[in-house]
Amino acid sequence: MRKIAINLVALFLLSVFAVGSAAAAGLGFGAAGHRIQVEANGAETASAGTTGEEFVTVDSTETIASYYLELTMGENNGWAIGYEIIPGSADVSDATHTRTDTETSVTGTETAVSNSRKFTADAEVEDFKVIYAEVPVGSLLYVRAGLSEITVNTKETASGNGGNYGNATLDGMQYGIGMKGLMGENFRWKVGYEINDFDQLKLTSSGNSVSGETNTLKANLDTSALKVGIGIQF
Repeated sequence: MRKIAINLVALFLLSVFAVGSAAAAGLGFGAAGHRIQVEANGAETASAGTTGEEFVTVDSTETIASYYLELTMGENNGWAIGYEIIPGSADVSDATHTRTDTETSVTGTETAVSNSRKFTADAEVEDFKVIYAEVPVGSLLYVRAGLSEITVNTKETASGNGGNYGNATLDGMQYGIGMKGLMGENFRWKVGYEINDFDQLKLTSSGNSVSGETNTLKANLDTSALKVGIGIQF
């Protein structure tokens, strides 16, 4: 539902600007390269009868590309409202994490058990999109703010009949600063720095070996990126 809302709001905002004066408004589209750092930290609350690692901090740096569509207004088309999407994915951690739990009970088993179960966990983020506004500060500088959304894939593998978390979509706020200008009459260049502060990730496991028991995972995810873009302005 959140993805549909973002797409509809983006279309509405672009339509509003499109009815403005042809002399004052312009349409632009382009692509950008990002050197993005993904940082996450979180804690897992394990179900009864298990022991294992509970807190971890991870980060990863990737190079990815994005595409954007925007409407601009004002002198030199400095004001902008746009929609940007990163179609690829980026790892949250540059390593796969392993945890071994000691299981002392299993539903349907009357006697105490002492099973060792090995878990491997990794995560990636993908399907990033943002609705943004850029406000000029002088002739070249601009500040940027937006509403962002991203999908987190947990990619964990549990041995035996351990529980799994699945994936989640997070909303966030984007803030940025940069420089942009025109080369000739139609080519737009941008250089900027952006951060995204996402809502807390909250997941509950399913399929645990003991019926009625679940593990919970809470994590904080943030990204920061340097970007260089080039586009066409009409």
